[in-house]
Amino acid sequence: MKNNLILINLSVMLIISGLCSGQPKKSAVNYLGIQSPVSFQSKAFQLVWSSHPDASLYKQEYLQSGDEFPNYKSMIMIDFVITASTVDQAINIKIRELEQLKLSNHDVNFEIISNAATGEKIIDCLIGQTAADERNSLVERDIYRFKSVKAKSGEKGVFLFAVSTRKYGRDIKPFLTKLKTERPILIKEIAGTTLPVLNIAQSN
Repeated sequence: MKNNLILINLSVMLIISGLCSGQPKKSAVNYLGIQSPVSFQSKAFQLVWSSHPDASLYKQEYLQSGDEFPNYKSMIMIDFVITASTVDQAINIKIRELEQLKLSNHDVNFEIISNAATGEKIIDCLIGQTAADERNSLVERDIYRFKSVKAKSGEKGVFLFAVSTRKYGRDIKPFLTKLKTERPILIKEIAGTTLPVLNIAQSN
């Protein structure tokens, strides 16, 4: 039963960020004790949404100033689940989720990149949704970095650091054209990013 609960929490942790209606508007709580703002590519991302649905699972999302759900341009997702599960187990759950998404007529492509030296893995994922009105079409690129970590407060588990980028309507085609040559750049940046320190005890 305990193992089943662990896998359930991993599944919840890995829910697709995009192609949904957006997060509900409510005050965000910094459950993970992460220093704000979170910086990436010299840009500041502020905590705008968080969830702590049970004792072992924490989810936080960050946007730049002026950006908002559901039509954000870029978002950082930070998830942590207290678990004895491995990065490989988390990856396998994510792959099953992406395969399931294909069944709902989304254009889904992804690649898994492994770092043997650190035990980390990255999923580089591209999800498209075509609408009758071009203005409502979108493409979302999500890069998920998974790592087994121990929080400063002592908890051990799987850390997910992800960057989600969206383009809409007429901006989709030039984005995909540039992606052909610039694809490795963002992967390298995310892989080399110093992950935020988690301090759960401080935040609760």
